[in-house]
Amino acid sequence: MGKKVIATVIIVLVAILALVSIYSVVEFSDGGTSDLTELVVYSEGPIPLSDIIDDIENESYYKGYDNDTLNWMKSLGDKEVFSGNGTLVIMSSSDANKIPSVYATDVIITENFECNVLETHSLGDIKYPKDVLLVEHVNYLGESIEDIPGGGA
Repeated sequence: MGKKVIATVIIVLVAILALVSIYSVVEFSDGGTSDLTELVVYSEGPIPLSDIIDDIENESYYKGYDNDTLNWMKSLGDKEVFSGNGTLVIMSSSDANKIPSVYATDVIITENFECNVLETHSLGDIKYPKDVLLVEHVNYLGESIEDIPGGGA
């Protein structure tokens, strides 16, 4: 009887150890970084999402916008937006606070960061098409400063 109890206890302990090992491999395998995307946006931001939505609805620049994308943007609530070359990047206020905002003349300042892209939509077939990205988990990487040709003194 003693050997059966010891064998049962060992089997139970091995099973528990196996479950803990499997959990740790699944839970911590990539640390949430395997699907990070690096993005570049202009430093002048963030802009409240509500302001961007208002511009899309009222400015001729966005004539022909995709209604489904606009309705999706409206459903996101209180978010912040940074603009990039052909992109609008939507994020929470806490993520937006990780990206410095600098307004300058005679230079173009861009901010580089990595993040998880949750969704991507298009504003549709407009004169200057834009992809609209919803992101989270922003990790700021740095900035680039480029002189504007012909600018300055």
